[in-house]
Amino acid sequence: MSDTLPLLMGFLLNGLIIAVLLNIKKMNSQKVKLSILSLTSIIIIAIIPDLGYRLDNDYGYYYFGFPADALVYRGVSLITLESFGLVFNFFFFYWIFNLIHKFWILMIPVKKEC
Repeated sequence: MSDTLPLLMGFLLNGLIIAVLLNIKKMNSQKVKLSILSLTSIIIIAIIPDLGYRLDNDYGYYYFGFPADALVYRGVSLITLESFGLVFNFFFFYWIFNLIHKFWILMIPVKKEC
């Protein structure tokens, strides 16, 4: 039980930082879609070998996350959350997808009906 409390507090703190930086009061459908896509990308990429997770052979720790380490598995069901790796990864993918969306809008403009 004592090992799960810091992990939950870390997720709560990271979630709070993400919510503040996204400015939840001004959420629109575009921000919601990008947020869900970013969270999904973090999870999917974290399970890809040689990209999302790596093994530290000296200690036997597993590091999950790309481009920053978000979670560390230290063995015997001890999982710790890296300081702000989750927040960094979230906004990394959020901004990448936002840039792709803006580029898409520039390339294929939406026609307005009269």
